[in-house]
Amino acid sequence: MIQYETANSPFFEANKEYCETIEGQLRTMDIACSGFCNSFGYDIEATLERDDLTYYLKFHKHQSTQNGVVIPVDAINYAGTKIEVSGLNKKFSLTAGKSNLKRLFTSKHFRDKIPAPYFVMCNYSPDSKFVDLLVKQILNYKISELTVHSGSAKGKMHIAITNSLDLITDIERTMKALV
Repeated sequence: MIQYETANSPFFEANKEYCETIEGQLRTMDIACSGFCNSFGYDIEATLERDDLTYYLKFHKHQSTQNGVVIPVDAINYAGTKIEVSGLNKKFSLTAGKSNLKRLFTSKHFRDKIPAPYFVMCNYSPDSKFVDLLVKQILNYKISELTVHSGSAKGKMHIAITNSLDLITDIERTMKALV
């Protein structure tokens, strides 16, 4: 259940609407979520267990301000989503993200399909179906960091996901292709 710190603010109303949308989407899959929502942001956490895999999702938004000494500084808004999946095959290792330097070491079959500055490095040679699926997910969800190591996957997206059901379905499809 999400705790709401009610305020008479358009920022709170926008955050509350987002939280209620995500909570409603998760409820349709019988996924309980918890967290908080106020005028400055929200934190929503959800866990799903399916097919021997455990999925943890965290939807996060916060606003921070800085004091401008000479020039006023606007507030900094951050919205993002974190994903973690555990129970994967421990033999696989994969790292993806944004780095022009690491892109130099990306294999040709990834480099031909994913634009700069993205890179993908792994300890095996994946089939083209998995490469296409992974590249599609990285670009669609603007994944800035993805690490698969020791049977778990962790990813970070610097966008507010509007459809959590599509996200879960796409993560499951990608993880099943990896396993």
